[in-house]
Amino acid sequence: MKHLFLIIAFLSLVATGYAQEGDPLKPPEPPCCPKMQMMMDKLEMLGLNPEQLKQIEAVRMAMRKDIIPLKAELEMKQIDLETEMKAEKPERDKIMKLLKEISDLELKIKQINIDEKLKIHSILTPEQREKMRMPMHKFMMKCKEKCEK
Repeated sequence: MKHLFLIIAFLSLVATGYAQEGDPLKPPEPPCCPKMQMMMDKLEMLGLNPEQLKQIEAVRMAMRKDIIPLKAELEMKQIDLETEMKAEKPERDKIMKLLKEISDLELKIKQINIDEKLKIHSILTPEQREKMRMPMHKFMMKCKEKCEK
């Protein structure tokens, strides 16, 4: 049953990736995490110029190319760990090695995500950076005020 759930979850993720259309600047649905979605929403409302949009798209594409193989490898290691844990005689050394490899892959993914944020930050103007630092609700209120003027 657990394996069936993993297979269904994996297939839904794959199907989501292939079914995407529309704006290439939008992250894959569902978003990686709520914080990432909030960042994407803010970027859409910053009034980016075409050159900034192009640069940010390039940063995102490069990040995705770096992360996809790491996520695939991470999932394979998690499967290996699960298999080893269910073994008749689980080998402690092998389990610890897999845990270390999983941890290292998770760290690499987090580092790539931080690098992406830093690169996007460097593309923004000081005014746009200030808007990005605002809490989302305050940012939305300022946008609404500008629209009403």
